[in-house]
Amino acid sequence: MIKEIDDKKSIESLFKKYFPSYQNSNIFEKIAVYKEKEIMAMISYSIIYERAEINYIVTFPDFRHHGLAEKLLNFVIQTAIDLQCQSISLEVDKKNTAAINLYLKCGFQKKAVRKNYYQNSDAYLMIKDLVVI
Repeated sequence: MIKEIDDKKSIESLFKKYFPSYQNSNIFEKIAVYKEKEIMAMISYSIIYERAEINYIVTFPDFRHHGLAEKLLNFVIQTAIDLQCQSISLEVDKKNTAAINLYLKCGFQKKAVRKNYYQNSDAYLMIKDLVVI
């Protein structure tokens, strides 16, 4: 089940485990989790006026390969559409082929390369244009 988290502080340590540079200071940030008996996957995203941005996404190792990241990503895409965002963007390490394939499957396109975005690694800027009705 996907649930939005109101208290970001309550899961900050989980994000820091996978993303040590995570800062709980983005005033636009929203967090959704996939949870059954425990949290299995998380996504951090921001809605900034007419656009959305994926900040972080993680599926915990014991729960990988069950489509949870895709479910969370689709939840954020639908949320962005509901809020009449025009696009949704993210950066992904060029070496992370599993994530890149997921984003391509969900309709994102590679738009640019961010040189040295990560320590000693480039990233793709990927964008999905949204159809707002």
